[in-house]
Formats: sequence, C-alpha cells, structure tokens
Amino acid sequence: MDVGGVEHPQALTPSVPAEEQKRKWMKNKAKRRKPSGLYAQHAGTREQVSQLAMLTSITSGTFEDVKFYTFSRRTRAGTIDSPLPLYGNSALIRKASSHFNFVFAQGFAECGIVDLDAAYPQNRPSSIDMDDYSYASDSDLDDEPEDSHVKLATSFAELSLEVPVGPSGGRHEEPITEGDSSTANGKSENQSVSGTGVVRPARPGRVVFLDDVAYRTWKAFIFYAYFDQIAFAPLKSQEQLAPERAAPFDPPPCSPKSMYRLAEKYGIEALKAKAAEDIKKKLSTENILTELFSSFTLTHQEIEKMELEFLHKHIGDANLLSRLPKWFQYLANGELPDGAANVFATLVNKLVMDVGKLKRP
Repeated sequence: MDVGGVEHPQALTPSVPAEEQKRKWMKNKAKRRKPSGLYAQHAGTREQVSQLAMLTSITSGTFEDVKFYTFSRRTRAGTIDSPLPLYGNSALIRKASSHFNFVFAQGFAECGIVDLDAAYPQNRPSSIDMDDYSYASDSDLDDEPEDSHVKLATSFAELSLEVPVGPSGGRHEEPITEGDSSTANGKSENQSVSGTGVVRPARPGRVVFLDDVAYRTWKAFIFYAYFDQIAFAPLKSQEQLAPERAAPFDPPPCSPKSMYRLAEKYGIEALKAKAAEDIKKKLSTENILTELFSSFTLTHQEIEKMELEFLHKHIGDANLLSRLPKWFQYLANGELPDGAANVFATLVNKLVMDVGKLKRP
C-alpha cells in the first residue's frame, strides 16, 4: 500500500480506502493522546532529538528502528531493480520531514512492527517497470553494464551482502503481532517477553519500501537527517569532471537533481534550496542546453525558470550559439521531452523583447 509514495508491509483494512483512513487519522490527530518518548520530541532541535535518540539507544541497545528498501540499479531491459536496505532512526527522519509524522505514527494500522534483520520478503517484487519509477534518467541509479558476460551481483541476494544482516538473514519480513510466535518459515525465531506470553521480534522496527527513490539518494538523505550535511556529485553533463574522493566521515554524495526531487516531494524547503543552488553553480555554456532540455528540468518549473534565465543571460556566447542549431533540429525531429517547445518559445519571446528595448529612443 502506498501512502505519499511510501509503501509498508502491512496492508490497510481492505474495506476502507487508504486515503479515507489517512483523512480520518489526520482529523482525529488532536483527539488522540500525544505519544511519548522519541515521537513526542521531534519538535525539538535536531541536536535535542539526536541526543534523545542516542540516550534511548543506551538502554534499548538499538539506535536504528526503521529499515528502508530502495532500488539501486537501472537495467537494459527497462526495469529498476536490486533493492537494498538502509537503516535509520525514525525520530531524526521525522525531524527532517513532517511527512513521516504520519508514516511512523504509533498505532497506525499500516506501520507494522517486524524483525529488522529479516530478509527481503519473497512475496514482494524485486523490480519495477521504469515508467513506475517516474524518473528514468536518475543518475543515482547504477546502470547495468552492457557486457552480459561479466559476472555481476545481479540478484538481490548478492547485492544485499553489501549491507550486513543479522544471524537470521534467511527470515522473511512479515508483520508480527503480539501472541504470534511464528514466522514465514513456520519456526519460532522471535524473543518471548518473560512472564507475559507475548512474543517480540528479535530486533523490532518498521520496514518501509520506497519505490521511487534511489539507494544512493536515500543514503545521503539519512545522513542529512542526522547531521544537516549534504554533498552533491557532479552533473552528468559535466563530463570532464570526476567525483571527488570523499573521506570516510564525509557525507555520501548524491545527484543534486535526485535530492531536489526528493526534497520537493517531502516538503523539505532548506534541502530543496541547497540542491537548486548546487545545480545553478554547475551550469555553464557547455552544458546549459543539455540541462535545460532534460526531462528533469522540464518537470520542475523553478529549475526551468532558473536555467532559462542562465541561457538568456549567456545567449551571446559564441560557443553556446554554435550549439543552438543542433538543438533546434532535435526539436524539429521530436527528440526532446514534452515542454521543450514552450521553452524555445519563451526564449524567443525574451530575445524579441530585448530587441524591442534596443529600438526604443
């Protein structure tokens, strides 16, 4: 079930639509008792939430209480696959985006508690169609090599070795409820709370499936949620530049476009501004046409406006002018994404207005 692009292992009540349940949840939010612990503290500063999370981990033995699965690869067959796990602290992630106040709500039927060390569920697809991902050109996805004879870690089982799992790596993630001691393989592998008869997962937490965010992007976002630091990789159009080698403690780099898309989706304005500024800094007369007529730019109006202004400002550059005819030909051949014609029309209109200003006495 998908709530705002986030899918969870436990389904909502079949007879009640997801959106209706969400509306009821929001309507009754004020009536419910305010949650305690980490969930009540997300309104504090980042440092306060971080300190509380660490303090709680001292007694609980666990800092990460949520696991995300994100896709990591784009295949030549037109699918997005290879889901990999990333772990995080829900309080800090809630602090970064209020979107997750709803997702991680205590008692919300869709957010079941499972064993975080369990394996990727076998009954869940390990790939999706590229059209369903909604950002086929995402540079934070790895591309499948063209040489099919090269031995690659193509299956999820192999790729998941990059992130160690617990000793129960063969288990499957199924929502576990109180009093149910069985798992998918029929064996009792959970821990019983002494004297209560209640069975708990060995490492309890929530599992969230993100079907439209790349592994590299989400890893960078979790780091940002923890430390308020972000690092952006070069744009693909900056072909002459290679990513700088980061120190082990530096923020993991990600595409500024991918992070802009994520920040816009989750309403994180400060992060969105950082990503937009990074894109702006990396524009040049060499790559402006490639960037302006990309599917990403043509679906994000603020970026389109910013890049169109850059093109207008530098339209007299000889190098840029020499490239324009090729892009007009791309437009005539129907090779550019939807919206490209409108961009050309806006540019021509700006140039006509410039000429008109010059003719005025």
